[in-house]
Amino acid sequence: MSDTDVTIDTQPEPPSRMLGKWMSGAMVVGTMVGSGIYLLPTTLAPFGPNMVLAFVLTGLGTMCLAFAMARLAARIPGGPFAYIANAFDERTAFLTLWCYTLSQVTAVSGVAIAVAGALGHVFPAAQAGMGLTLTAIVAILALLLVNLRGTRSAGVLQVVTTLIKLSPLIAVVLLVAGRGATGQPLEALSPTPVTLSGVTAAAALILFSLTGFEAAVMTANVTKDSTSTVPRATITGTGFTAIIYLLATVAVLWLLPSAVAMKSGAPFADAIAPLLGAAAGALVAVIAAISAFGTGNALLLIAAESARAMASARDLPAVFGRANRIGAPAGALVICAGLSALLVLASVSKDFVSVYVLITLVSTLLSLVLYAVVAVAALKLKVAGQWTWVVVVGLLYTVAMFVGAGADALLWSIALALAGFPVRALSRRLRPPADAAAAPRGPAA
Repeated sequence: MSDTDVTIDTQPEPPSRMLGKWMSGAMVVGTMVGSGIYLLPTTLAPFGPNMVLAFVLTGLGTMCLAFAMARLAARIPGGPFAYIANAFDERTAFLTLWCYTLSQVTAVSGVAIAVAGALGHVFPAAQAGMGLTLTAIVAILALLLVNLRGTRSAGVLQVVTTLIKLSPLIAVVLLVAGRGATGQPLEALSPTPVTLSGVTAAAALILFSLTGFEAAVMTANVTKDSTSTVPRATITGTGFTAIIYLLATVAVLWLLPSAVAMKSGAPFADAIAPLLGAAAGALVAVIAAISAFGTGNALLLIAAESARAMASARDLPAVFGRANRIGAPAGALVICAGLSALLVLASVSKDFVSVYVLITLVSTLLSLVLYAVVAVAALKLKVAGQWTWVVVVGLLYTVAMFVGAGADALLWSIALALAGFPVRALSRRLRPPADAAAAPRGPAA
């Protein structure tokens, strides 16, 4: 089997257990609206007006990348591995999905830490030290159990948590509107000068919160009518989420002094609590935890499906392709969840915000590899037609985000990316070509 002979299992589960159009849309919105939005006011407060320009930059860049993915999804079934292998070769597809899978595993640990941070607003013991670690690991275990029940189970959870998580975002916008109507003053943004470095640094943080727009594409193999469902879910979900993010983040910083927001573990809860009472603040904190949990649900599913695709092509050991009796990628799910838990253990800190920022930046950079390669694949395969310039803008945007993330996160990302090559070499050495055709598949339910 050569690097250009790509074998991808495009239907690992029966149609009755696959994602429908609403679940596919919830995968996009629910993955994007997760832990990121609930901590954006904290991480962006020091940037002041830079963040508004960063939102515009990130929103437009993300939509350009979403467009490239949507066009590829409409033309080629099988998800990103198939897109990239068709445009380049299987080796490039592996490196891209290896980086992306690591980004999702890293992100699962990040959102698990965010679950603990949000719950810490109600249960202070969960916000730091061992309490944070244990809470995050329990969250990862719960995500694993949900996903082992199959794609449909994960899809139902995604729809429910997406509906829940949108409520506080809308609430803070309505509170700001109410203040404006009654003439009450709003808090000023931090008086930070607007600079190019400030905008790009803020944009890099925002991008983690907008990663997830590719969720429908990454789960195309387990989505019914993927060539029509996935493009629609990708474009609509991305545009909706980008607008909600901008409105909700600015609203929180108009309700909460920037100096307070910078130190807050649950800024949405802190913003609403003085206005509606401590009980409302606690409720928002719980909703933020549910939101992060819902995002982790999609991230773990995506990580496992990406790993299964690589295992199908002999780029990962066969255990990653093993499914349980209902077709869920049990081997990949257990390994990805275990790695996320280990990352949480390795990042024990007294200050969860600093841990969260480092993890999210590394995760973002690893995701950018997918975005850049897919954009180039869309250009090479000429799927954009007269809208090719949109894909070019998206590609330039990814380059700018690499620069804005900082040297530490970049070095960690490069090291993790390079680690994929010995893993692939060992996997192919242990699995002769004949094994690829006999890779375990989930039985029909």
